[in-house]
Amino acid sequence: MVVERSGRESRVINSVGGRVYGIVRVNEPLPLIGHIAFGIIDRGTNLLQVRPYSACHLSCIFCSVDAGPNTRTRISDFIVDVDYMLEWAWYVVSHKISKKIHILIDGVGEPLLHPEIDRLIAGLRESERIGVIAAETHGAVLNENMVRRLYEAGISRLNISIDSLDPEKASMLAGAKWYNIERVAEMALYANSIGIDVMITPVWIPGVNDRDIEEIVLWAKRNINNRSSPILGIQKYVIHRRGRKIPGVVEPSWDSFYSFLETLERKTGVKLRLSPEDFGVRPDISIPKPIRVGNKVAVKIYSKGWLKGEVIGYAKGRVVTIVGLDDIDEEAEILVKIISDKDNIYLARPAP
Repeated sequence: MVVERSGRESRVINSVGGRVYGIVRVNEPLPLIGHIAFGIIDRGTNLLQVRPYSACHLSCIFCSVDAGPNTRTRISDFIVDVDYMLEWAWYVVSHKISKKIHILIDGVGEPLLHPEIDRLIAGLRESERIGVIAAETHGAVLNENMVRRLYEAGISRLNISIDSLDPEKASMLAGAKWYNIERVAEMALYANSIGIDVMITPVWIPGVNDRDIEEIVLWAKRNINNRSSPILGIQKYVIHRRGRKIPGVVEPSWDSFYSFLETLERKTGVKLRLSPEDFGVRPDISIPKPIRVGNKVAVKIYSKGWLKGEVIGYAKGRVVTIVGLDDIDEEAEILVKIISDKDNIYLARPAP
């Protein structure tokens, strides 16, 4: 792998296939509200999604966001400066009325790969208004030293994706021969033993890992002892038009998903059908939405986009993804029309 630096972007030339993509360093003046892949997402509750890093070292064969070395759609990934992330976190928290604001460090990749993830957690923990701090991970990045640093920083829970306990199948599903599920399981138990709640979050892929899911539930029931969190959070296999699809596997309906969970609950005696209330999540005030669908705004360009055919800019304190453009000079301005504004995440096209 070769890395070339230019401005905000580090161009990475992958030794496998020669694919070129960018690692974009996110800092001022780019806002941290408005993009799905990085920054902070506020969906109108007392839980904030904090996304400091978007790349992944796995290429899970069912990944709905096409992450990892085998991606076909990404041209950039993003790493956010920790101090800048904390500034924006306090901005969002200041708009909330709940006494405690919970944090979920998640993303479209492996967020624990951020080199200063423990400093981010420690910074968040400094505020008395912050409640639970959880982080999602596939677990391959974990070792004893890292788990200990996360604990000392103040993490409350690790959500660890384990999709099979069978080594061969786990590696196949992860799209990485080197993936060691036995080591991941060992680190999950180590984290739990030193005081971190651990929630195992497998993806149910009908016809592929049905029996594996039952084994995971029973394993977690035997081995995980949490202070407050559920021990399992089973996820539904979702097919996205730009994500990866497993040949011959149909996305289950929500009815069939909950029927599967209900059957497993009866067999194992473990609660599997969860709701926001199980995590103390409830509605709260959303941050202001300064841009609306249909608005025409002048956007200043910051970098290439996350996916092919996109560039990233900013206007009125928000990130705007402009679709239908392959490239444009940084700091250029372009007039765009907003086509989506859900949850303060903005998509636009060049204005006619």
